[in-house]
Amino acid sequence: MQAWKKKKSLMRAPKFSTVLEPMEREVLGDLTATVSEAIIARAQSGPKDELAQMLDMPTGHSEAPEDPSLARLFPDFEKPGDEEFEGDASLLRSIHENDIARAKLKNLQVINAALGPTGGVAVTISEQEAHHFLAGLNDLRLFVAAGEVVGEAASADRDSLVEWLAYCQDSLLQVLMD
Repeated sequence: MQAWKKKKSLMRAPKFSTVLEPMEREVLGDLTATVSEAIIARAQSGPKDELAQMLDMPTGHSEAPEDPSLARLFPDFEKPGDEEFEGDASLLRSIHENDIARAKLKNLQVINAALGPTGGVAVTISEQEAHHFLAGLNDLRLFVAAGEVVGEAASADRDSLVEWLAYCQDSLLQVLMD
């Protein structure tokens, strides 16, 4: 992957571009699909509350995901040892998790849209899309890093993928901050 570059224009908002290797583009596309499917499956498996549906209130899971990769994307609102707050963490989760999932899916959708349907390796995005792209890369990195792997080779592959995603994220962040 080439480092991200900022293209300035006198009359238009800046654009950000990079060129991926074909294999990198394929890996990024596959990862966004895998993580999107996991998020959608989590949202669809939530318990249904008839009263909440009648009142058009959001409802979702009240417990954290058991899958470590999803648990990184949907952490608890409070951790053991945190200062107590008045409220119910499971209630907060059931109300807000679907909104968080929707935002994460939008970020991943921006990545997919930037990759394009034709399999091109040149990626150009607007500044607003760059923020979604960054958040999506972060979710991909967290999902992969927390995943369970078997064997030393799989662990090395996972670590390399996490490092590459971190590089993509850092490169885009640097040009955004410029």
